[in-house]
Amino acid sequence: MLLLAVETSSHTGSFCLARDRHVLAVKTLQAEGRRHAQSLVQEVALLLSESGFTPANLQAVAVSAGPGSFTGLRVGIVFAKTLAWAAGIPLLAVDTLQAVACQLAPDDAPESQPPRVLVISDAQRNEVFAGNYEWNQEHAIWERSGEIRISALADLPAAPVVAGPAVARHREHLYGSGRFLRCLDVQPRAIEVAMGASHQITHCQFADVSYLDPTSSRLSYALVSRI
Repeated sequence: MLLLAVETSSHTGSFCLARDRHVLAVKTLQAEGRRHAQSLVQEVALLLSESGFTPANLQAVAVSAGPGSFTGLRVGIVFAKTLAWAAGIPLLAVDTLQAVACQLAPDDAPESQPPRVLVISDAQRNEVFAGNYEWNQEHAIWERSGEIRISALADLPAAPVVAGPAVARHREHLYGSGRFLRCLDVQPRAIEVAMGASHQITHCQFADVSYLDPTSSRLSYALVSRI
């Protein structure tokens, strides 16, 4: 199945083409392109053309569904929903924090059995989105344990490894807390969105085009100030 995966939750977005868990092509988006649907359409069309495909060849589209930047997530999700509806292909919504976890190997968290990792991304206001992930040996994938939550740094649970796009900003605090053995600065990528989507396809876990919205995403400051 030819799959297009889109990741727009962070400062630098990306998208890729994959087939049966094999990545065929990858492209990184600049910040301005990530935030403008028109630029995203043009960049995807270019990648398809360079790879010898057309939009008609796509058989599914996957999108990073959050948590993350409200503006970035909205662009990616609107693009993916529109493409899925127009092309009549399945839509898959991948947990952005899972896409971060999936860049790690089980050996990156050898201190726990099964291997565990805490993934965090910036929620603004000195808080983070946080999710716990455990390694599923049978399916060879990181799976979330419990719900994604918004947490103050001081309230994060101890874990062998903490990873994610919020680590770079809070590294000193995280190491200083003594609750984490390793702190890894890992950004979400379309490649892992594609891998998560492939797992969902196997288990027929498709998203509803009519109702998909960003997961655990806070409104931007500009929108909050108007409320």
